[in-house]
Amino acid sequence: MPDGYALYTDWSMLGHQDRNDADTASFAGALLAGDDQLQRDLGIRSTDAQWELDVTRAGRPPLVVLGFGRHTDLSAIAGRLTRLGYHADGSIFTGPASSSPGRIWAIALRNIGIDSRRHLLAGGPDAAAVRSVLAGPAHPLGHASAVIPLLALASARLGRIATASTTVGSVACVRLTALIGLHATPEAVAVVRKRLPGRFTPPQAEITALASPTAKTALDAMTFPDQGIARANQRSRLAASTVLTGLALGDPAEVRVTSAAVTGRVLRFRLTAGQPRDFPKLVLYNDLGVDICP
Repeated sequence: MPDGYALYTDWSMLGHQDRNDADTASFAGALLAGDDQLQRDLGIRSTDAQWELDVTRAGRPPLVVLGFGRHTDLSAIAGRLTRLGYHADGSIFTGPASSSPGRIWAIALRNIGIDSRRHLLAGGPDAAAVRSVLAGPAHPLGHASAVIPLLALASARLGRIATASTTVGSVACVRLTALIGLHATPEAVAVVRKRLPGRFTPPQAEITALASPTAKTALDAMTFPDQGIARANQRSRLAASTVLTGLALGDPAEVRVTSAAVTGRVLRFRLTAGQPRDFPKLVLYNDLGVDICP
């Protein structure tokens, strides 16, 4: 995944339910709007899974991967899909070109692959992407040199991760124009840029992770080419968080950066928010502040 983002949720830590409230954070959840229909049609909900990974790569359609517990039987899904008009192409089931209004889950899951051995269900508009999940490379992170240090750091500092957002490549760098949005006139961008002195090297990858779905603190970390560059970005990005946080949402109190440190080539920040649901909202609106590239 050279450029893109992946959203992760451990549904077992949320009691296998979507707690749609301000006191619970969840980054992944692409199928939640159609979960009732999914239960009716396939006999499962996305929240029945142990975990969910929603992947979007630059210029490619999204991909959803659900990992179920080892006691979950996925064998009946193939027959249900066939009765719904899906046809098998090897290990992939492809649905009709147009979906029923009463079956909105089928929009995201036009192609579905099931790996009963690994208890995985993968789906998306791109059949090739679904096949790649089922192929199951022995070392899926073998070439993700920018991501591995982030996962190692998050695991070491948080233990089990409840939910997280990971961005890789160009999308890990938030441009001022994207942050300011409709007000991004050249004059407005110039005014904000003057308030951001120091070094802002584009990060190679970024992770925002919570140890608990009800946590009001989060870890945000970025990978750089080496430790020296990571240290050179520490002071400027810490200061930028004060200048930029809340710029897109209009509320500077939405999130605060309470500490910053460098470990190897990873620059990390500790974030606090008024409520857990703020973290996914801030990431969605590029409003964390520390990941700016002016």
